[in-house]
Amino acid sequence: MTDNAPIDVGSLLNGDDPIDDASQDLLQRTELVDAFAVEIRRTSAKNGAVVALTGKWGSGKTSLANLTCGALDRVHDVQVVEFNPWFFSGTDQLMRFFFDELAGQLRDGRRLKDKLKGAGRTVAERLGKYSAALSPLKFVPGAGVVLEGASAVAAGTSKLLGEGPDTIHEQRAQLTELLGKLPGRIVVFIDDIDRLSQQEIRDLFRLVRLTGSFPNIVYVLCFDREVVETALTDEAVKGSAYLEKIVKMSVEVPPLPSQALSPVIAEGLTQALDGIQSGPLHASRWPDVFVQLILPMFSTIRDVKRYLASVPLAVRSLGTEVNLVDVLALEALRVRFPAAHAMLPAAADLLTPAKTRYQAGTDRTERERAFVEEFTGLLNGHAQPVIHLLFPAAERLLGGQNYSSDWNQTWERDRRVACSTVLDFYLHRRLPAGRAPAEYVDQVADCIGDESALDEVLGQVPDALLDDTLKRLVPHCRDAPEGSVLPTAAALMRQLPRVRLGSTGMYSPSGEWAVLSPVSVLLRNLSGDVADHTVRSLFSGIPSLYGKVLLLDIAAGRPGKQGLISDESARLLRQELASQLRTAGPEDLADERMLLRTVLVAAGDGPPVLEPAFDARVVARLLESGVAPVHSQTMGSVAVRTEKQLRWDSLVSVYGGEAHLAEAVALLQQCLQEGTVELNEDLAAALALYEKYATRWRPEEF
Repeated sequence: MTDNAPIDVGSLLNGDDPIDDASQDLLQRTELVDAFAVEIRRTSAKNGAVVALTGKWGSGKTSLANLTCGALDRVHDVQVVEFNPWFFSGTDQLMRFFFDELAGQLRDGRRLKDKLKGAGRTVAERLGKYSAALSPLKFVPGAGVVLEGASAVAAGTSKLLGEGPDTIHEQRAQLTELLGKLPGRIVVFIDDIDRLSQQEIRDLFRLVRLTGSFPNIVYVLCFDREVVETALTDEAVKGSAYLEKIVKMSVEVPPLPSQALSPVIAEGLTQALDGIQSGPLHASRWPDVFVQLILPMFSTIRDVKRYLASVPLAVRSLGTEVNLVDVLALEALRVRFPAAHAMLPAAADLLTPAKTRYQAGTDRTERERAFVEEFTGLLNGHAQPVIHLLFPAAERLLGGQNYSSDWNQTWERDRRVACSTVLDFYLHRRLPAGRAPAEYVDQVADCIGDESALDEVLGQVPDALLDDTLKRLVPHCRDAPEGSVLPTAAALMRQLPRVRLGSTGMYSPSGEWAVLSPVSVLLRNLSGDVADHTVRSLFSGIPSLYGKVLLLDIAAGRPGKQGLISDESARLLRQELASQLRTAGPEDLADERMLLRTVLVAAGDGPPVLEPAFDARVVARLLESGVAPVHSQTMGSVAVRTEKQLRWDSLVSVYGGEAHLAEAVALLQQCLQEGTVELNEDLAAALALYEKYATRWRPEEF
């Protein structure tokens, strides 16, 4: 799927059980919220109360707290106040900020319940005065009390600490009396406590301990018990004991089962991917990757939210170049196990090569063993599905199946990171030189069977990217319908003038194979008379003689090997080639790219014959096509040596002897001097080699 239509990944999951389980789990959580809200209303708050909502980081405490807030907001005699501890910085600000925030929210007439409006405003006014009285004082965490602050003026501090009619202690007593008459209760929610620093956690709990005895105020504290207990533990007391003295009631958030997260992730992905252009989403792979790889990596809503928030950017940055299934799986790996994900660039060559021979686990190199040990250790049991579903060629490292190099083209077609070039793009977000964007391959593949459409779309592919585009077309041609073979092959063969000829390196295939490979695969879908007829029709439609020679290369048999067509059809096509060569004029032959080889193929077992062999333009083409690069490499060295050689014996056979060849070259040189033939780089190189060979020089054997 590469268009902008919404991608419903949830609909690709098999079966309804995960959804039903999730609905049941969400129902149970709703019941927990209702029960929790009822207990907060019913618990005695004569001397205040502290309730804890505990759970691991990301377990859904905030979600449950928000739902509970909503449930209590619907109650006429409960006023909900939310306090964010992240807004204060330092111990000195905490008390003043707390009471100011509490007073401010109670003054908001829009939020106050009708039953609590009159009393709520009075309480807010009293809290404001109490906060102002505390402002010149300093909260001392170690003692859990308020003492004189360094900035307080002596007279004001003295008054507040006990002199005069409105001491801090009297104001507290008045506030306590006022709260005791409140026709309802105030519930203060404090979330994200476990994300504070240890000192801030201590300060907050000392504040709660100091103020928790105010009547009709219930504190609901949300935190990870292990984190808070660690922060509260010191030499004098254990954190668990400290909490027991403060917390009246505690509710543990139950962990979500993975089945409950399934619809959350699936629906979230559908929304996150809406309108984003992406690589293909293969319905056959997605359920396995989702259930076996992605889903087990998540256990909390918070982690799921982090994952869903990161997916759009990852998909946008990769566009259509990488399979969407792989992108979603690798993004889950990056979010949940970043250290393991960070190993991918250095281990790319271990994850993607397809070996042609079996390599058992005992044959692993030291580097491979070290990678497996570290990767599996970091993934905490998830390494097997990551390797199996994303990097199957690396299963051999775990003692599993071995994949041959034949799989590379399939993985590349599907844009899976199991292919090294696809993984390289995923890791570096860039296409190497000569690599065609996937959209070019898609456009060409979509036109298979439509000759005119193929001509048009191939014409839009830049020459520099045509080679790669055609090579990557091969897997798409394997299952082409019989009726689409001829029109597709005809359009492809017309691309021959645009590709380079010959190889450029020790192991690089000849450039013409960019065209011949998909054509050969197409023809292999045929057999018998259908194959013979198709190749004959294709042969007749190819305008160049060298194109006909290349078609014979892939279609005709060789000694000891049956071709795609019958021997009789191959013989007749060679006869037709020879006939066309004999009747071709110098103007036509001057446009042929591999004239020498064409003459030799047309000759078959007989002497090569070329009537206009002494036309200067034809001589030039014969010499140019007689130059061949020969590559060599020293054992143990990566350096490749390339030397140009001249097919001297072939040229001599065409001209019937060295003297006639010399006569033809002399004619060419005269025309070059007269300017009737243009000298180009290839012809200059061929003439230089001719001069050397004419002196009996020959290259060393290597």
